[in-house]
Amino acid sequence: MSNLHTYPSDKSSWQRSVGRTAPVLVSAILLLVAIAALAGPQYQERDRREERDRYRGDRGAILIVGYDRVMRDFGGGSGGRPSPDAVCDAGFVAVGFHVQVGEFFNTVWLDCAPMRSDGSLGDERRMTARTGSQGGRSVFDAPCPQGLALRGLVGRTGGSIDEAAGMCSLVRDLGEHNDNPRTDMTQPVRVPRPGGRPAQTVCPAGGVVTGVRSSSGEYIDHLWILCSELQRSY
Repeated sequence: MSNLHTYPSDKSSWQRSVGRTAPVLVSAILLLVAIAALAGPQYQERDRREERDRYRGDRGAILIVGYDRVMRDFGGGSGGRPSPDAVCDAGFVAVGFHVQVGEFFNTVWLDCAPMRSDGSLGDERRMTARTGSQGGRSVFDAPCPQGLALRGLVGRTGGSIDEAAGMCSLVRDLGEHNDNPRTDMTQPVRVPRPGGRPAQTVCPAGGVVTGVRSSSGEYIDHLWILCSELQRSY
């Protein structure tokens, strides 16, 4: 007896064979659809649980302003001598700055706000001491929008400081070490006859401005920002 399988040789036999096979295929497809339908909600529920866990972990994080400060160069000339730093009190972050201007930038100081453990800012405001030199006439204010903190400066510099505007972001975003957080700008402060070349400096990822440093003579020759790390604890 032959063990070879024989296939239908005419059209009617072929149709009968297909007719017998089709219900089996349909049943298999319906079974797969049913399995997928049952698995879908399980995967969705798993994704929701993971998202809730991430949310709870983030909500449980406590942000602390580090004590160490790193310096970032904004620019300017090579003249002048070191002036005392203008720094926020411990636990405070910069939320804007002021400049006293004559022909050049003469003095710079910061507005600082207390940072809560959830990254929000308190209502209290404290001004730092001033860095720079005596002189100038007009005082210009450059506050960050409500709820944002200073993370850098952008403007123009040459032999001195010609223009400066603040770059401001949410403290919570900065604490996540985002290299490109959403940023809003302060009003720019300019000297009467600005020149120089474009300049910009920002804190390292995870940092916020807590001070400014200058080198000055008759006016501010060079300017730096001082940054503190936002440290996460649980």
